[in-house]
Amino acid sequence: MTIRAIQLLRNHHDRVASSSRRVGFTVIEMLVTLAIIIVLVGVLVVGLSQASGTAQRAQTRFLMNSMVVGLAQFKGDHGYLPPVLGEGVTPVDSLGWSRDVLRPQLANDPQGWYSLTSAAEYLLGYDNRSADGYGIVTSDSNSFPDIAPGNLESPTLGFRSPGVDGAWGAVLNPRQSYESPFLSGSFIARNPGGFNSNTGTSFPPKIDDNSVRIKGRIFGPYLEMKDANSLGGLRPDGSIARPEDDDYVNRPKVILDYWGTPIRYYRKPYLGDDPSIEDTTFDIGDIFAMRPWTFEEGLLKSNGIEDADGDRSTTPQLKSAEFGLLSAGPNRRIDDDRRFDVDELNRDNIREVGP
Repeated sequence: MTIRAIQLLRNHHDRVASSSRRVGFTVIEMLVTLAIIIVLVGVLVVGLSQASGTAQRAQTRFLMNSMVVGLAQFKGDHGYLPPVLGEGVTPVDSLGWSRDVLRPQLANDPQGWYSLTSAAEYLLGYDNRSADGYGIVTSDSNSFPDIAPGNLESPTLGFRSPGVDGAWGAVLNPRQSYESPFLSGSFIARNPGGFNSNTGTSFPPKIDDNSVRIKGRIFGPYLEMKDANSLGGLRPDGSIARPEDDDYVNRPKVILDYWGTPIRYYRKPYLGDDPSIEDTTFDIGDIFAMRPWTFEEGLLKSNGIEDADGDRSTTPQLKSAEFGLLSAGPNRRIDDDRRFDVDELNRDNIREVGP
C-alpha cells in the first residue's frame, strides 16, 4: 500500500471518529435539554396547581362570606336563624330525606349539630308549594306539580315564611295525619298553608293536602348563585348529583365549596322547638373542627368542652358566634373528634362565623 493510500485511510478514520463523537455529544445534549424541559414543566404544573388552589380558596371564602350575609338577612326577616335539617325520621333516599328538622332535644352530640341542607333550603328555596308554600302550577286542580320546568316556581327560587317553628308548621302544626311525635318535624309533615288539624280551621283557607296556592310575601333568595357548580344534590352515599344528572332534581340541595364538598352549617341550639330562643348548652366554640388548627401569636384563647385529646382550646369569637360555616378545604376531609389532628385533616379547613 502506498504512503498516499495510507494517509487517505487515516483521514477517513479520523472523520468517522469525529462524526461519532459529534453524534454522541448531540444525544447527550438532547437528554440534558429534555431533563431541563421536564423540570420546567414540573415547576409550571406546581405553580399552576398552587395558583388554582389559591383561587379555589378565595372563591370558597367569598361564597361563605356571602352566606354569612344571607343568614344575617334571614334572621332579620324572620327573627331566628334557620333550623338544623338532617336525616330525621324520613327513610334514607325517600322524598325529603336529609330535610327533616333535627330537633335540638335529640341532638346529644354537639359535633353532629350541623346541616348540609339548611343553607340551600333557607337561603335559596328550590321546591314547590307543598314544601315551602311558594310555586306556580299549571292549574289549581293539580295538587302536586310535576317536575317539568314549566310547573316549578317562577322565578325559580324563593319561599313563603317558614313560620314560628322555622319548618313550615312541620313541628308545631303538622299536616293532618302527621301529628304523631315520631313524625314531628318531618319533611312530609310540612304545612305551609297553616291548616290546623285540631280545630279544622286555617288562615289562609284549609289546605291540609297542600293543594291550594298560598298568597303572601315571597322571601329570598338571600344568596346569589353565580356559579352553577356551587349547588349540588346530596345522595345517600355522600356523593353529589350535578344538574346534568338524572337524579339531580329529586335530591336535597347543598351548597358546595370550590372543591365540590358540601359546606356545613352550624348554629347554637335552641330551647324546645322555638328557633328564636337560644340554648346555652353548648356554642360554636365547642365544635372541634371549627376551632383553629393552630393558634397564631396574639390570638386570644378561651376554653370549651374537651376534644378527644383533652384539648379545650377555642376562641372568644367562636364562643360568641351565633352560627358557623365550615368547608373541608382542598383535602375534602374533616376530623370531628379533635381540633389538632396528627393527619392534618383540619389544617386546611375554612371557617366563617356570624354575626
